[in-house]
Amino acid sequence: MTTIQKKMTNLYELRYSPIFSEFTDPEFNLIRKNMCLRKYKKGQVLFDEGDVREKIFYLVNGLVRLEKYDESAFYTYTDYVKKETLFPYGGMFSDEMYHYSASAVTDIELYYIPTALFESLVAEKPKQIIYFYHKLSKILESHEKRVQYMVVSNASNRIIKTLNYLMQELGDYTNPTMVKIEYPITINEIANMSGCSRETVGNTIKKLKEMDKLAYDHKFFLFKDLIYFNSYTE
Repeated sequence: MTTIQKKMTNLYELRYSPIFSEFTDPEFNLIRKNMCLRKYKKGQVLFDEGDVREKIFYLVNGLVRLEKYDESAFYTYTDYVKKETLFPYGGMFSDEMYHYSASAVTDIELYYIPTALFESLVAEKPKQIIYFYHKLSKILESHEKRVQYMVVSNASNRIIKTLNYLMQELGDYTNPTMVKIEYPITINEIANMSGCSRETVGNTIKKLKEMDKLAYDHKFFLFKDLIYFNSYTE
């Protein structure tokens, strides 16, 4: 498939995705004429915290990491965007700047759309606004759960809850009883997300491997006992 054919296929799929389906053909054509398809290499930065929020992105392939540091530069907020997802939702319709930085965890392919154009069109579509409201509600619910498990005093529990979160957000079923994350996740990232030391995370993962609850090889996770991990959401 040529690059042009691939782009046309992607645009056809976008046209009928929930994000764009409510736009009229003239409105979608206006978006299409102003959107750009770009590729980024692993490690490249899409935007930094404090940059002008001039673009909205739609990730076609790969994984993007969102990060934000507190004033001490010690605590890091980390989240991920997987393929076929619009981002960032934070600040939509209100803020002039990005609240966090975004970088490519893997080689990625994405579209970007001028923020002003996209938001002006969405603002005229009540169904689209409701769609984005539901998406934001789910994001807030997810963040609330993360705050709840961060206040758990037991470090091992925090780590397992973090692993369960990653499994739920990024994993895909390889069969009815196993879930694999097809993206590389480092020990350091789990340490940042769980508020634990790298050593504690490493020891916990080692124990989980010995218990045959998961496999972790070359930064890739395979979850073998879904009932075990899902019990940590209760």
